[in-house]
Amino acid sequence: MVEFELEAADLGQLLTRQEGVSVRRSGGLGSNVRFALNGLSGNQVRFFVDGVPLELSGFGFAVADVSPALIDSITIYRGIVPTRLGADALGGAVELRTNSQVLDPQLELSYSAGSFGSHRFAASGALPVGDDGFFVRASGFFDRTDNDYFSEQDSDDPFTGAVEEQLPVRRFHDGFQAFGASFTTGWSDNLDFGSLTVTGFVNGLDKELQQDLVPFSAAAIGEAQRSTLSTGGALRFDVPFGERLRWFGAGGITRVESNFLDVSTCIYLWSTGECGPITREIPGELGAPSDSTQINLTYYLRTSIELSIVANHRLRVSAAPTFIEASGEERYEGRTRGGGNTVDADRNLLTAVLGLEYEAAWLAERLKTVVFGKWYGLTGRTGTDAIAREIDLSDDFAGAGALVRYRLLSSVDLEGSYEYAVRLPTQAEYFGTPGQVFENPSLQPERGHNANASLRLRPWTTNIGVFDGLLNGFLRDVDNLIRLEGLGELLQFNNVSAARSVGLEGTLGWSSLGDLFSLNGSMTYMDFRNLSTSGRDVIAEGDRIPNTPFLFGALTARLRFENILFNDDEVLLSLSARAMESFFVSFESLGRPDSKDRVEAQFESSLNLGYRFGPLDKRFAVALDVQNLTDNRLFDFFGIQRPGRAVFIRLNAEIFP
Repeated sequence: MVEFELEAADLGQLLTRQEGVSVRRSGGLGSNVRFALNGLSGNQVRFFVDGVPLELSGFGFAVADVSPALIDSITIYRGIVPTRLGADALGGAVELRTNSQVLDPQLELSYSAGSFGSHRFAASGALPVGDDGFFVRASGFFDRTDNDYFSEQDSDDPFTGAVEEQLPVRRFHDGFQAFGASFTTGWSDNLDFGSLTVTGFVNGLDKELQQDLVPFSAAAIGEAQRSTLSTGGALRFDVPFGERLRWFGAGGITRVESNFLDVSTCIYLWSTGECGPITREIPGELGAPSDSTQINLTYYLRTSIELSIVANHRLRVSAAPTFIEASGEERYEGRTRGGGNTVDADRNLLTAVLGLEYEAAWLAERLKTVVFGKWYGLTGRTGTDAIAREIDLSDDFAGAGALVRYRLLSSVDLEGSYEYAVRLPTQAEYFGTPGQVFENPSLQPERGHNANASLRLRPWTTNIGVFDGLLNGFLRDVDNLIRLEGLGELLQFNNVSAARSVGLEGTLGWSSLGDLFSLNGSMTYMDFRNLSTSGRDVIAEGDRIPNTPFLFGALTARLRFENILFNDDEVLLSLSARAMESFFVSFESLGRPDSKDRVEAQFESSLNLGYRFGPLDKRFAVALDVQNLTDNRLFDFFGIQRPGRAVFIRLNAEIFP
């Protein structure tokens, strides 16, 4: 288990400390999250849990909201992604790993509580049965928060439309609640056939909507809400055939039911949190009214065969097909397809990513090379579009890449990588989402050149401490960039531009001998430009891609003491800071710079104190976290204020009876 139990920070905050990573939020727990890696965000970066896509794994729907108590380690892939994940990612991937080994009985409990009515509970336990590797494991989580923090808002006079002075008001319709449970059984390490496990899960969420993100609006929303319920099962296997051949992978089925409700005629006031004296002529706080349900049934497989040809030479063949059936119902009688109904039609989408990868180590393992090729294919059908036609989808693409890593010195690696990658549109981008996003079956896949050149310092012990670090230059050159845009009262994903991100990122860490004190810092600068030569964005050719941070960094200082009150106890005191330069919300060359909307420069700090104690078979920890320590006004999105100073406490217990 990594050091999550000594901090009360959530997974999103832990990820922001990594170089090249930007995690932007529209509020507190459960709010909209935009994760970006080297400038690329959204579905351009894929997320996995033990090799399974996050949205199909039963761990939740946003990486920032996953409970750290259920995660054992995190791996970030920049640029190229291993073929075994079957990912059609342009900007890299993030893989969360759980503890798959069950050698002894184990139980872990975690509970945190804090500001704004926030409570988070997670539990996991495992029990080996017999001597052949058979085990059972169960885990679950429950999160809830009111998110009723104060934020400064423009208060619109409902009669005159005049904007009053910004005043701090309490958010009144931003609550979030989520739960999940899973049960796994099987063999983790059987001498005869390797590992084989079966998992069943259920998870869901309910989210009140307080403000609209696109278009940027400060209007208060008092009734619109969404909910999601996900159920499913997965089979994981890792089967050796002798010493040279191995077959591994995962497959399963997931059912996701998404509900959206927005039929209010009220105009809510920030000042009172109540419906104002006048009402809307047409229902719908976020646009066209909707009371809809969409059901996605997803069948997936991620499988690879690995052949060890000779020592340090491996050949992998992988396949990752995914089939989605979508159906739904719009219950609001006044909403027609011309008004944005994207739910009623039955649709399906089959995507597949095939990979061939050759990995080799040379020169006494000082040189490592990976060469791979990928094939991407899709086919599907949507019942109707806006003018009631059936549309068939069918296309295929090819990609390839290579990685070279050379150990220059005992603690210094040089690495270079390149991939021509393809990112297929998702079901939500093609077919829309209930009540909010209109379908666009004419979307084209994104294609891009990804290149990285890095110098890595692995842990290097000196007389003054241990150093490690990374300096990486990157290029992301993307055609057919997919972006969510507003079309009147509707939203739609469109291919709007070509873009190029060129940048430099770095991290440097130092810890004293004995690990008493440590410092870790990261910084990222990227020049992310619009290169469109046709279409609607050509007017801003050469501008920075709007609404995207281009300079940001993080710094963490830790002080660690051991054997303070008892043998093997531990105290961790840490101070973390994150800074981000200001950026324009729209293209910088359009309009006057002094009157353009922009997200101002941000500085956020947090203080954490953790204490762990107990014998090795019963470990307990308590952590206190003060977030936004200086109580700064924070905005990751224009006009959507994040919480002020907040205090959280976390209790953690690990028991190995």
